[in-house]
Amino acid sequence: MEENIIKIADNKFLHVLNTNKFKTSFVVAFFLSDLNREDITINALIPAVLTRGTANLNTMKDINLKLDSLYGATLDGSSDKIGDKQALQFYVTTIDDKYALDNENLLEESVKLLLDVIYHPKLVNGLFDEEYVRTEKENLKELIKSRINDKSSYAISRLIEEMYQDSPYGAYKYGNVEDLEKIDAKSLYEQYTKIIANSELHFYVCSSTKVDESWFDICKVDTTKDITPLKFNTNSTPGEKHIMERQDVIQGKLVLGYDVDIKKEDLYKAQVYNAILGGSSNSKMFQNVREKESLAYTARSTYLKHKQTLLLFAGIEIDKYEKALETMKVQVEDMKQGKFSDEDIRDAKVFLENIIRSYNDSQDILIDLSMGQIVMGMHDSIDEMIQKINEVTREDILYVANKIKFNTEYFLTANNSSDEQSSLIE
Repeated sequence: MEENIIKIADNKFLHVLNTNKFKTSFVVAFFLSDLNREDITINALIPAVLTRGTANLNTMKDINLKLDSLYGATLDGSSDKIGDKQALQFYVTTIDDKYALDNENLLEESVKLLLDVIYHPKLVNGLFDEEYVRTEKENLKELIKSRINDKSSYAISRLIEEMYQDSPYGAYKYGNVEDLEKIDAKSLYEQYTKIIANSELHFYVCSSTKVDESWFDICKVDTTKDITPLKFNTNSTPGEKHIMERQDVIQGKLVLGYDVDIKKEDLYKAQVYNAILGGSSNSKMFQNVREKESLAYTARSTYLKHKQTLLLFAGIEIDKYEKALETMKVQVEDMKQGKFSDEDIRDAKVFLENIIRSYNDSQDILIDLSMGQIVMGMHDSIDEMIQKINEVTREDILYVANKIKFNTEYFLTANNSSDEQSSLIE
């Protein structure tokens, strides 16, 4: 699918993905700013407040009535981390114009609604509505506190916090409760104006309907601050760390973090490496840690391409900690020694090619893929991605394997786990 990129103004871009493939139209806005620990919480609150009401649609009821008139359209906003950038996201999705019963201009109306939410917030005496701010602060507080409920995700996020404790990337994507308490309607509105003025802005429109660039004229505002380009190779905290946390859990969560000292041009080599190590059902992690040794309920690896970080994860029986840790590390060492077959390489490439081809079946994945590539300074098409995957050689995989260095271990264990186990990790 061809992506047409139009420069609206300095640091503001419109991405048009014109296609007849989908039954829906998807409109997304990304506001990118450098990750900053002091701002991550207040920034995360902005989308929640903006989607509560606008100057034209004061309440959520008014917004929902508008969405109903667009054939049950969906509106939402959120915050996420993409490498060393914080991304505030807003989107509207509705049925494609060709399915409208009375030839309504649904795409244009969706764009107008999204721009209304972003640029025309409901204000009271020149500031955000204090009631909206108070309510959304409570909602965000509960969201931050609830991350502990999914122990697997919690363990991975804690590993990242420890591994990047001296870097903004270590902050939780929604921030923290302590900073949330300091925010009021005034400080939030002031931060909102900074985000609107200074962020790098990317609009995406995926639809069969022709896009009129003039719809986005409101974005043509000069800015006075350039966003510093993201540097691909950002070092994490030096030195090895071993962290154990106790909670009321039955299953242990063991996560190992490794630095990967490669360049962005080596991305596809790293993806094939990861697929062999732990990124697929035929991987060494799955076959050896889970199936052969029966040490884990789940065992996998993930390559965080925006941070050159490799994560190994296993959900284990707590009394199998030592053996699981040893076996996971053996898989990494085996890769360094070239203990993988040509069949492993072929299986990894087929696995990755199938995943990449499936991207074409999802509008939001295509948009997220494009946004992620922009942050990395890349712009590869689906076909180019597949070609580069298939060009990866055994020597390329060995190159990546020997660029990997252990950084941090995190183990989430039970409150009543043995002191002997504690001494091993501390």
